[in-house]
Amino acid sequence: MSLKREAAAAVAIPIVLAILFFTPPVVFDLLVAAVALAALWEFYRLAEKMGYPVAKTVGMLAGLFCIPMALLGSGSDISVLDVYILTGRLWLGAGILFAFLSSIAPLFASVPPSAALGGSASTLFGVFLIALPATAMCSLRGFSPRAVLFLFLIVWGCDSFAYYTGKNLGRRKLAPVVSPNKTWEGTIGGFVGATLIGAAAGTWGVLPELGPVRGALAGALASSAGQIGDLVESLWKRGAGVKDSGVFLPGHGGFYDRIDSLLFAGPVVAAFVAGL
Repeated sequence: MSLKREAAAAVAIPIVLAILFFTPPVVFDLLVAAVALAALWEFYRLAEKMGYPVAKTVGMLAGLFCIPMALLGSGSDISVLDVYILTGRLWLGAGILFAFLSSIAPLFASVPPSAALGGSASTLFGVFLIALPATAMCSLRGFSPRAVLFLFLIVWGCDSFAYYTGKNLGRRKLAPVVSPNKTWEGTIGGFVGATLIGAAAGTWGVLPELGPVRGALAGALASSAGQIGDLVESLWKRGAGVKDSGVFLPGHGGFYDRIDSLLFAGPVVAAFVAGL
């Protein structure tokens, strides 16, 4: 399984980086949209395993709507304030419409009344948990592909440091019910490693606009958010009684398994980049 995992990563990572650096931004945005929708579908399958009858059609359409909404005004001549006002109004209207559709969907699907609230809430929650945060990666790509690389290095570095620190030094369980293999030592190792990576990436060629101090802070906060995102997905999987959200990549699980940390860490890095 370890060999399959490493082989899959050796193939997938160069492809993603090639799309990031050597294709127009829209190609990367389409990749983000496809992966986010696949992860959203897997989330809905988890919800169904826990007994929540989600309105997948409504949710997937709302998730698909998030990417072009996030890119509205990109590259235009209107002011940033005007973009925020325009998109804010559109998000509000779209959110109200989506909540309305999610609430009436159980009526047409003959969902038992006792399960209707859970199904509608899960439909709505999946979009806000997965599709909407995924748009942060599109915003980072709009600034520079180096900003996305910075995010990847933080998350991947945190995972690597946490794994090897936990494997060699791990003693105290972090969340034994949710994720039995995670330890406090591994979590701290991931935090320290990501902070150092952030400082280095903010000093030299990856994202020098941040500088070492803000790079370190971005690494610390984003890695912490990413580790929480990983635990959150583990919580959903534990509740659904499954090991992985899907079977897309050998040894890596599903799409949601691959981006759970990015979904939480991405908006943190985007907030730092927005301040540049």
